[in-house]
Amino acid sequence: MKTKGFTLIELLISISILAILLSLSYSGLNSVLISHERISKQQEKFKKFNYTFNQLHTELQHIVARPVSDTYNNRLAAFFLSYSNDTEFSFTRAGRPNPSGLRRSSLQRLDYFMDNNTLKKRVWFAPDNSDIQSFKEEELLKNITEIKVEALADNGGWHTTWPPTGAPLDILPKAIKLTIYEKDTGDFVQLIELTR
Repeated sequence: MKTKGFTLIELLISISILAILLSLSYSGLNSVLISHERISKQQEKFKKFNYTFNQLHTELQHIVARPVSDTYNNRLAAFFLSYSNDTEFSFTRAGRPNPSGLRRSSLQRLDYFMDNNTLKKRVWFAPDNSDIQSFKEEELLKNITEIKVEALADNGGWHTTWPPTGAPLDILPKAIKLTIYEKDTGDFVQLIELTR
């Protein structure tokens, strides 16, 4: 009695078909994994941009028209914007949390500035900076190509420096337009109206 089975050629053909199907499924799975990794990186980047814009929007909603003094007792504007080599803007805000009920000011001075293609935020522990080392610094966004900040004056003109020449130190702009240029994802623009 003869047993029936697969011939060697039938086995080779089925193994070849299986190899082709496995290589096709691997390349498809590999492209899905690469796309997932790319999307995850983009999602993380957008999450950081969203966090930065939300934080800045919240802080600017608490801006107060109070000039401050620096370490050398120079008077600084309530909102200061400089557009030289690196954009920098700083302002005084109210609403500093005080959970322990200490006797201290509820005002804070915040500086946003660029340093080596990184947007950073510096929070001073007191609005008048009597101690040059009493601040906390935080990196917000990395790999920024450029940042542009413009302040809207009451006459409708946009300024890249603030306060305007001859204006008092306690004058605040009507709105702030923030544009962040990032190489891979393009431009992010935020327009924030200030409550004055």
